[in-house]
Amino acid sequence: MQVSRRGFVASGFVAGVSASTAVLMSNFAGEVRANAAENVGLNTKTARILFNENPLGPSPLAIAAIESSASMLGRYPLSEGPRLEMKLRKQHGLSYVETSRELSLGPNEKLVGDTDLLIGIGSSEILKAVAWAYGSQSGNIVEAYPSYSAVGDSAIEIPGTQIERKIIPLDGGNRFDTSAIIKAIDSNTKVVVVCNPNNPTGTTIPLSQIEAIANATPSDALLLVDEAYIEFLPHAEKVTAVELAKTRKNVLIARTFSKIFGLAGLRIGYGLGATPIIDRLRPFMLGQLSLSMAGVLAAEASMDDQQHIARTRVLQQKTLEVWGRGFREAGWNMTSSEACFCWVDVGQDAAPLVSFLAERGVLISGGRRWKMPNNVRISMGTDEENDQLIAGLRAFKKG
Repeated sequence: MQVSRRGFVASGFVAGVSASTAVLMSNFAGEVRANAAENVGLNTKTARILFNENPLGPSPLAIAAIESSASMLGRYPLSEGPRLEMKLRKQHGLSYVETSRELSLGPNEKLVGDTDLLIGIGSSEILKAVAWAYGSQSGNIVEAYPSYSAVGDSAIEIPGTQIERKIIPLDGGNRFDTSAIIKAIDSNTKVVVVCNPNNPTGTTIPLSQIEAIANATPSDALLLVDEAYIEFLPHAEKVTAVELAKTRKNVLIARTFSKIFGLAGLRIGYGLGATPIIDRLRPFMLGQLSLSMAGVLAAEASMDDQQHIARTRVLQQKTLEVWGRGFREAGWNMTSSEACFCWVDVGQDAAPLVSFLAERGVLISGGRRWKMPNNVRISMGTDEENDQLIAGLRAFKKG
């Protein structure tokens, strides 16, 4: 089924995005209500540690950029968006030449090479575009579970699609089962999804294994590596699939400014891969006019604030240590995480724990969202929020 950009929008992509978002938020709201959080309210004393947000918020440089954008909000970011794209291209080592100085709203530089990128409304828009560009016909999508399943979820909602989802359970350590994933890939595979670090478990997969999966992925299919949390790794350069995406014709990475950069409310992300992949996705993206001036300027400024990234990593490591002690004390099993969240098996239905904490103003994610009711996922909090969590765990165990 070939779909033009106009047909794509007309066929319900925008409605689909809205519907999918509505379903997602409905699920979140339902979980919050079920956890008695309506009796708490999202005030400053509520520890909102269920959405994988950065509790430190945006960097000071990003906040200054947002404030400075106020007088520019009457303009589309027609030059600022391309400028952010160019900055990202240079950061990832793509090659460019300077072009003539004719009148232009965009940067006077041009891509040289076979790799490109495009900016989206968070990485969510990239993932939905992958679903439409690769999953709108027959074939299969190979996904691990539990993991971030936006591509598969979006693909099966496409009208007329006959896509099959091959769900591969994580191994005993809550890590990707690389051999099982490779075994599931066949000539009908359209997309293979690897979330690294994995959400909700926080585990990582080494680059050598990602390369093995890429080798097994058909040349006309796509290996999508979702790197939403990659910046939390102190050794990210040894794990990231950026170089694979720059050298392979079937690998795409997706990244976001929502996590370590603290810009979840501004919705900026991007995808990087071979130019034919980017060109295939582009008709299913909403384009430059979908971006906000404040978001683009904040993202650009965030890239320059390495101190803010360092502060966030310090908080992350401190939080993981606090969690580790707290859950060992409770006698529960926390999966070793390298991200800004943790995955905990409490050994029984976690709903009472989730509700108990919510009544005390601590909001965490119950595992029912992943059909794993004995688990919870907890997001990084501030020192105060982490103290609230541990106090709540102790009170629950005593009760």
